[in-house]
Amino acid sequence: MHLDASQEKLLRGEGGEARRFAMEIVTRVGDAVGASSLVPVKSAHVLAHYSSLHDAGVDVLERFASSGGKFAVPTSVDPASIDLQNWRSFGISEDYARQQFRLCDAYAKLGGMRCWTCVQYQVCNFPKQGETVAWAESSAVVFANSILGCRSNKITAGMDVACAVLGLTPKFGMLEDENRRAKVAFKLSAGSLSDVDYRSLGFYIGRKAGARVPVLEGLPASVTSDEIKHLGAAAAAAGPVTMIHLPGITPGSNTSSAATGGERVEEFDVSRSDLSDVEEDLNQTHELPDLVAFGVPHLSVSELGLLSNQLEGRRVKKGVRMYLYTSGQAYEMAERTGIAGAIEASGARLTHSTDAEISPLKQLGFRVVMTNSAKLAEIVSSEGEIKMRYASQEAIIEEVTG
Repeated sequence: MHLDASQEKLLRGEGGEARRFAMEIVTRVGDAVGASSLVPVKSAHVLAHYSSLHDAGVDVLERFASSGGKFAVPTSVDPASIDLQNWRSFGISEDYARQQFRLCDAYAKLGGMRCWTCVQYQVCNFPKQGETVAWAESSAVVFANSILGCRSNKITAGMDVACAVLGLTPKFGMLEDENRRAKVAFKLSAGSLSDVDYRSLGFYIGRKAGARVPVLEGLPASVTSDEIKHLGAAAAAAGPVTMIHLPGITPGSNTSSAATGGERVEEFDVSRSDLSDVEEDLNQTHELPDLVAFGVPHLSVSELGLLSNQLEGRRVKKGVRMYLYTSGQAYEMAERTGIAGAIEASGARLTHSTDAEISPLKQLGFRVVMTNSAKLAEIVSSEGEIKMRYASQEAIIEEVTG
């Protein structure tokens, strides 16, 4: 991988230890993936949740912070493993919280934006079309490439902080024009879609596409950005998807032919039975859940408003907890508008700065988790310690409330 003179100096340590360490990481990764050079990024999004980074991750982030590191570009952060304000009331242990707050402190010293959300593009990190970014959250990477018209690879832990400290990332993968063309096509013929159908559709695409960039035809004109958010999150959970061409929505892809560059590609027709098969595959039990989790990725204010309407006049059944995960910004708006109070009147609980996917659910005593998130269902079920149920939001509320 080619380095210019200024980058060579950073690698030799002339810019300080933090940037030397960051250069060591990005050059090794860049060489491993065959990157041609390092290119500047406009923003970064990093991980700082204890459940995935563990003690080693704490040590790495603290090493960057203690050696004088500072983020060179605006840098947002994924959710923490705990509700940063109300963790005690959720049953989190002191030891677990202490390690999470070490990560929080190190991230703050590096100069990050304290958004603690997986939907930073909705609340705090707003790149323009055509910009290159270095984002670590898989669902956000799909949204950036597919909807915002940005360029980002899925940046791994450790590498994410290094890119943010340098304001540079290796040029490979989704930063190269030829790698962004669609190599497989999906045509939807499943009729009207519910909230869970969008997740199941994304999951189906992720499983079938594999490492190929897909193009998807047949979404209704009324599709919302939140529905696309969940579709992309499911695709990224099911496979290594970092971009989905949506003709008429994705910048530069007005048609499927434009997305593929005119090449013939393998095609899949997605039927109602295909979506039903995904639902069946992601369900492991018919037991009553002890936790219902909505908001992986984080719920927007619009989604919280819909939930408050669906929960009106209903109460969550005894023995079931219902947690709604959102960003701090959406949480504050929900409080100001009365949405939060309406939700909590049902016995459900609104929580922010964290998310079920990276929470210590087993340690908190949960055995059966029900959700409409294919991403959560896939990730938690793959760990084999908690049984998952997967259904539409409407069906879940009907079953667990009265």
